[in-house]
Amino acid sequence: MIFARYLAHGEISYGVVEGGSIKQITTSPFEEYQITDHTHPVSDVKLLAPCVPSKILAVGLNYRSHLGERDPLKDPLIFIKTPTSLIGPDEPIILPKAFDGRVDEEGELVAIIKDRCRNVSIEDALNHVLGYTCGNDVSAREWQRGDGQWWRAKASDTFSPAGPVMVTGLDPSDLKLTARINGQEVQAESTRMFLFDLPTVISHITKSMTLEPGDMIYTGTPGHPGQLKAGDVVEVEVEGVGVLRNPVKSET
Repeated sequence: MIFARYLAHGEISYGVVEGGSIKQITTSPFEEYQITDHTHPVSDVKLLAPCVPSKILAVGLNYRSHLGERDPLKDPLIFIKTPTSLIGPDEPIILPKAFDGRVDEEGELVAIIKDRCRNVSIEDALNHVLGYTCGNDVSAREWQRGDGQWWRAKASDTFSPAGPVMVTGLDPSDLKLTARINGQEVQAESTRMFLFDLPTVISHITKSMTLEPGDMIYTGTPGHPGQLKAGDVVEVEVEGVGVLRNPVKSET
């Protein structure tokens, strides 16, 4: 099933996407809902980030192709991105005035949590995932290297694009991930190459932290991400989900 969160006629709703239409549902997909007969063409609505998370977590160094000379870690490297950094499809990534260094895209598969969970086993972990979307872990490299924490390098406003929809029933262990800048491919790899698969990541996180419905987990980026500049358009495509597209602008 394909869910979307969207703006139509001044109202934000969740809906089920079928073909070129969205059928509004009575509540969010994280609760019991009914599909209504209130329908919009997808082309007539503004798609938003697919949910409103209480928190966004992300996995660092989760592909060997992204490690460089570093050795793989013994446990997943988890960091937090703030909900205020979240934007949806076609919203601009804003390069901060306070930063004049290199900002990179990082195309990622994003898992969206279905229910409140803690101390989840590896075997049960995927039962707590509602669906998947595309994500971009935008990263300001000098801040990332120089700050004691990654709070602004990874969670500045607009640095967590996600969308365009949330898709259920996918197998996160083998999905092709592609990223493009101005149409030129800069990343391409399968999630088969995860160093820590999603069940391991979820189990690791929930040993210390309760996950809530709608929380997002960015699962890591492969290869060598591309640099973003004002005027660029960056696309992240995940097999079975679609394409997340965002323009890049300088803060004014």
